Amino acid sequence: MSGADGAAAGRGPIPDRIDPATLEWLELAAPADAFDEPALTRIHRYVAVANAVTQAFWGDDSHDTTVDEILASLTGDEDEDTRRLLAVHEGRDVARAVASVAREEGSSVGYVSAWVVPDARGRGIGRAVATRIEEVARSIGATTLQAWVDHRAPAEGEEAVAAVSGHGAVAADAAARLLRSLGYALEQVDRISVLDVEAARGALEGHRAAALAAAGDDYAVRSWSGRTPPELAEGLAALHGRMVTDAPAAGLDVDDETWDVARLERSERQQEASGLELVQAIAVHVPTGEPVAFTWLAVPADGRPAYQEDTLVHAEHRGHRLGMLVKAENLLQLGRLHPDRARILTWNAEENRPMLAVNEALGFVPVGAEGGWQRRLARPGGAGTPGA
Repeated sequence: MSGADGAAAGRGPIPDRIDPATLEWLELAAPADAFDEPALTRIHRYVAVANAVTQAFWGDDSHDTTVDEILASLTGDEDEDTRRLLAVHEGRDVARAVASVAREEGSSVGYVSAWVVPDARGRGIGRAVATRIEEVARSIGATTLQAWVDHRAPAEGEEAVAAVSGHGAVAADAAARLLRSLGYALEQVDRISVLDVEAARGALEGHRAAALAAAGDDYAVRSWSGRTPPELAEGLAALHGRMVTDAPAAGLDVDDETWDVARLERSERQQEASGLELVQAIAVHVPTGEPVAFTWLAVPADGRPAYQEDTLVHAEHRGHRLGMLVKAENLLQLGRLHPDRARILTWNAEENRPMLAVNEALGFVPVGAEGGWQRRLARPGGAGTPGA
């Protein structure tokens, strides 16, 4: 049976070195219907590879991918052109890779990712998969490549790679060594933190009350579960559009994003189709009625940790503790809706000191680091500048 339809169990031990020419590349596609077994089987295999990697790194299922998430991405592709590949060697699924470029006119940043299952590492597969997915990213319009990679924070005395920005570092692990050899530079480090919800619960009302007092009468807070109420959609879409301009980006290239109500609705539909509940909070500027700060949590249905996703305070409304206000309100709402949810994971740029201070006050503690690596490709007719 061919790699496209066969089982992923493999046919004996993997050789010490792999000739890249022997890898079979299977691209994921949206199933034609609920009975499209070849497409669905490939998606399940892809998810199994992804979870083998994250579970080996984290030691649990807190970062698992689900089939519903991949299905939602494959069918909700209006805003990003995303290609997902499964790499197979002699019937064994050994890696998965992703390349994605925004469909908005003028977009040039390609997000790439290449993961090799633990028992297939050290054989040249990682380099082969990285090279292949770079080619895919270039074919869909990328002129800058960015890879976001999980790392350990470096222990004292351990070899480390410091971010070009001067904020944060990661352990010089195998992934870091491969990326540097391919011409990537570590432009930014995100701190990965976890919150013990039960330990934080007792202080949340006090945090919210103090933030409300600091905000004063010009600001009010609102929260809800699920999709955005229609009367708030336009203002919230505008805030989402500011994420790429207002959030710290260090030396990373950033594509502009245009958000309107239709895009916000597409994003929220895709989250729901992924099996995630949206738990959201905003701060409203009372004199204008406009949302000026927002935060949202993605809550999986299966009891895994909730994920603290985007938080933003409009640049013109900072200094009023609105970040603390919306986060404390949203965590209280999570407690009301999901009192059994034990942990929340979040990611923050190491240079984003104001948001890190909010999270530290709430009780988040660091558990890892995510590196934002970048390589600029050569343009037609001229040389690129690797990592610059």
